[in-house]
Amino acid sequence: MDRRHFLGLSAFSVLLSGCGSDESSTVVAQPDKLPPDAPVASVLAESDWQLLADNLSGDIILPTHGQDYELARLVFNSRYDHIYPQVIAQCHNNDDVAFVLSFSQQHNLAITPRCGSHSYAGTSATEGIVIDVTPMADIDISGNTVTIGAGARLVDVYDKLEKSGLGIPLGSCLSVGISGLTQGGGFSILDRAYGLTCDSLTSIDVVTVQGEKLTCSESQNVDLFWALRGGGGGNFAVVTAFTFSAHNISDIHVFEAYFSFDDFEEVMAKWQELSDYWPNAMWGQIIPNWSNGGAPSVYVRAFCVNSKAEADSYWQQFITSLIAIPQSNNNTTDSYRNVMLGTCSNAIAACHLSTQFADGGMRRSAFAASSDFFEQIIPPIAIATLKAYIEQSLEQGNLGMIIINLMGGAIADKLPGSTAFPHRNAIFNAQYYTAFTTRTSNTVVDSAQVWENSFREVMKPWSSGGAYINYQDALIDNWQQAYYGDNYYKLAQVKSRYDPNSVFNQKQGVEPA
Repeated sequence: MDRRHFLGLSAFSVLLSGCGSDESSTVVAQPDKLPPDAPVASVLAESDWQLLADNLSGDIILPTHGQDYELARLVFNSRYDHIYPQVIAQCHNNDDVAFVLSFSQQHNLAITPRCGSHSYAGTSATEGIVIDVTPMADIDISGNTVTIGAGARLVDVYDKLEKSGLGIPLGSCLSVGISGLTQGGGFSILDRAYGLTCDSLTSIDVVTVQGEKLTCSESQNVDLFWALRGGGGGNFAVVTAFTFSAHNISDIHVFEAYFSFDDFEEVMAKWQELSDYWPNAMWGQIIPNWSNGGAPSVYVRAFCVNSKAEADSYWQQFITSLIAIPQSNNNTTDSYRNVMLGTCSNAIAACHLSTQFADGGMRRSAFAASSDFFEQIIPPIAIATLKAYIEQSLEQGNLGMIIINLMGGAIADKLPGSTAFPHRNAIFNAQYYTAFTTRTSNTVVDSAQVWENSFREVMKPWSSGGAYINYQDALIDNWQQAYYGDNYYKLAQVKSRYDPNSVFNQKQGVEPA
């Protein structure tokens, strides 16, 4: 992968959280010509759909709507292009959501909420009704309190907050929606400094399957507020707005170094110790990368919001602790805006998906991924085993990367049971990831998913066994324990209270107690 491109779309890369292939051949999946008839048969009469349309502020998009439907039904991962919903309902307010929920239950139709549509497991797609919350995207700022509509994309949140000198910990893929990111926990380059995305929440507005409009906080509907901070989207209710406590922003110091893959064992051994002695204001990442089929490489970087002098000192201590000599070792200081938005800083539309926004410039992708958490320093034999498996993968033509993020810091300030996100004790996490163009067949992508999942088995002797709900992997058998640990039973109780009949019914969805 070309280094300039890797850093291009944002300074911390669109590839860090399921944001797709960097290949220029990736295209928007639009048919050369539309099918002569609707691509899926309606299960309801035209009068039923008209009733739905008449009771919404927004539009409904049906299979009979041609190109509008062909675009509206698509999610980010083209792996799920075979799924055709009965209708996409664009909801502008709580009343819209409540009516769609009632309508879906009346007609026994599956339902799923959708914002950015980046779900790894395809839960943004359904053969029933999609509740598209995109129109609810207002961002209101009052002092350090920020209320964000559930349909907002990260690029727009970064853009508006930065103009007020504010930020909240957000993810790296700018076309992702605020809803899925936050409800799963939410990793960011600032999470050691400020905690997960969900840790900045002060309240959440939802609509339940019964049509109740609730505000959840530390003092109202406390159990649901707990569950929505790490319990995953689409499990309990439809979120319509989030209220966050924002922090003041500053310039960010970025350090990066490339190493030969021959040095991976030494570099990884030293890197994993950084969680113990780097200050919370410093976040780090290491990426063994063999995605282009050539010689694999090791990329290490840090994003720091402490003073330049302190950050430089800690970085240089890490570099000089190594016998390995980096092939390059650079550092820069840039504005918060430029680091977070990169080349989209002056062209926000460029980071909207082209299938979802008329002026969008970001393309879709197909990808496969899995994940792990590690709560202890892993021994040399573990790193050697991982290196050997990467080399074996490359020999077999299985290309990809492992995105390994430093944890600890403010993430660990909360106990594993304080929110539904259970992985507070991890010192780092790993995402096993490979991206393809949208032309890639599902057979190829599904095969890659099996391979990505196999990394969990390889690293099982040393990992916690945990997995990140926002990197959902359908091949994880004990997903309840992997995603939620000891928090699952409490989540099941919350499910029983707010969605006892599993109206929200994902393949790896929380089940009522």
